[in-house]
Amino acid sequence: MKSEKQLIKLVEEGWLQQGEKLQEFGGGDRERVHLGAAIGGRHEAPYAPQHPIRNDLEVDFADVPYPTIVVQEGRFHGDEWVHDPTIRGWVSADSPGREAVRCADQLVAAGPEGWFIGTDRRIAVVVESAVLRKSDVGEVPEASAAEEPANETKGFGRLLGKARSAINAVSELSGSLLGGEGLVTLWECPRERFSKAAKDVKGRWSTGSGFSINRFDDGSTIEVASKIHLPGFQ
Repeated sequence: MKSEKQLIKLVEEGWLQQGEKLQEFGGGDRERVHLGAAIGGRHEAPYAPQHPIRNDLEVDFADVPYPTIVVQEGRFHGDEWVHDPTIRGWVSADSPGREAVRCADQLVAAGPEGWFIGTDRRIAVVVESAVLRKSDVGEVPEASAAEEPANETKGFGRLLGKARSAINAVSELSGSLLGGEGLVTLWECPRERFSKAAKDVKGRWSTGSGFSINRFDDGSTIEVASKIHLPGFQ
């Protein structure tokens, strides 16, 4: 897993398009990897993917802690979920077919290896190309319960099994795009399809926590812990 400084270097030197500018990023935390969700009136924390996801990602979920019982059961008010150290964001939608849910699926699949990137043109979920299994290059890997490593049959890793087994062709997923040397884009959305909320600080602390709050044109919203990119300061 790259440091923030290393990630920014990869983004700026190989992933950004000509003239595109990095504005925000979030990731690089092995504990704060879960998302919570309210989809179609149903609460879920930790959220598990509901659409096909790549199953050629080498991601270790063995030591990923679960959210607190309070957050798991939805016994909190407003944005108090922000104070659970395992929650990196929240997705809200009226149905599973919304864009925020598709973004959430890829963030969850990538776990601690996934980064949320925001630019002046798009938002995206990326991982290092090194996270992909080398033996799977050019292939469409099939996933089965029998092939899952022992440490993924328990805990949070087990929640991803159903979504992984649903994939039929990685090449058919529009989000599975190579995005420059060193990074692979799992999902992205152009700026024309979402708006950013003015309030990007959440929580009950006096300083609050920084979040990228994105509302899509289908009415769904995803909020992801992030930092503003300040060139020369990271």
